[in-house]
Amino acid sequence: MATDQLSGVYSPVPESLDENQVRLQAMARAVAGSRTKEGDKGADEEEDLLEEFKTRDPKRGFAGLRVVLGDHPILSSFLLFIPLGIASPFFDLPEWVVFTLNFFSILPMAWLIGKATEDLATRTGEALGALLNATFGNVVEMLLCIAGIRQDNIAVVQCTLVGSILSNMLLVMGSSFLWAGYNNPPPRRLTYSKVGAGAQSTLMLLSVLGLALPTVYAYLLPEDEAILDISRGCSTLLLVVYVQYLFFQLKTHKEAFETPAADEDDEEEEADMDVATATVVLAVCTVLTAFCTDCLIDSIKGTMEEFKISTEFIGVILLPIIGNAAEHYTAITVAGQNKMDLSLGVAVGSSCQMALMVTPFTVLVGWVLDKPMTLDFHPFQVTVLLLSVLLVANVLRDGESNWLEGSMLCTAYCAIALIYYFSDSLTMPAAVV
Repeated sequence: MATDQLSGVYSPVPESLDENQVRLQAMARAVAGSRTKEGDKGADEEEDLLEEFKTRDPKRGFAGLRVVLGDHPILSSFLLFIPLGIASPFFDLPEWVVFTLNFFSILPMAWLIGKATEDLATRTGEALGALLNATFGNVVEMLLCIAGIRQDNIAVVQCTLVGSILSNMLLVMGSSFLWAGYNNPPPRRLTYSKVGAGAQSTLMLLSVLGLALPTVYAYLLPEDEAILDISRGCSTLLLVVYVQYLFFQLKTHKEAFETPAADEDDEEEEADMDVATATVVLAVCTVLTAFCTDCLIDSIKGTMEEFKISTEFIGVILLPIIGNAAEHYTAITVAGQNKMDLSLGVAVGSSCQMALMVTPFTVLVGWVLDKPMTLDFHPFQVTVLLLSVLLVANVLRDGESNWLEGSMLCTAYCAIALIYYFSDSLTMPAAVV
């Protein structure tokens, strides 16, 4: 505890101070003492230093939101697309215009969802904070998938699920490693827990198994209608595994998903919004995102015809970009602070959540809505997932990262995006296209 570690610098410890206050006053006294060895300036300098070390409290109400918007003027300007995107279907505009307006309207809302969740997470530990970021970061994907199932766009839903997993594992984690390596050059080391990373890698392999088995079964026995029951049964099993993973992450092995205290930076993460404001922002953005995703999904067909792009490219590449904006923002930000466990908890943790929770959830939603949503993905998609998971597992095995590994992950994602851009030349079965 900080009170024990600092007792030699700040003694005796006043009972009225909490641990953070003890730390702040001890730091101020130590620095003031080093500056005043040749002369006594009294307590005035210690008071000034104490003010420097104090963590800024989050602002209440609209003031906190105004700080967030002011710090990111470019993303904030995208908020203008929200009313335009929601109103666009009522003005008989071309479908590609409706798609574009709603695409850019979801971007700032995904960012605000991530920022609000990040501010809420400052009140929790790193493990629960990473879980909150991954959960609310996946709200956009869940809304996209529900809208797609309701409108019978099963192909878009399946591609979005695969694309979100790939985007989190390769693009989000790769760019996080790149930024962490740039922002923390040698001799600083980018380390993380081998236990936590190993558990997440194994869970991803298990999720690929859960997708591959129904896919191979449907490929070998295409006329067998049991694929729906098989998919629903496998989805239930994957959800049970995800619940066990939560218990492992938050209860029995919580320390494996948090940065050791000795390795933390001196700079504490600060929240801009208080709990009430962050909660309201989360609720409002979630509701607005639901409206925009409906308009977005409804305009996909016209956009494909206008720009001559495939369903696979939209589902695997474009939609996950907006859906993963929250995770991308949070993972890169904390990686730059060398909080690699938290960054991996958001990036890889979000992939685990997409594979073990969101994907089975969409199958069960299809069951409720009486839609043929199954785990029968295209064999190429399952192959890409398997190779990507093996690459990520190999990168995470040593408990240390660097910028080169980040570059390799981003390169792999670009290669996959290139293939899907030209996927018209691929022979896709009717169930997928």
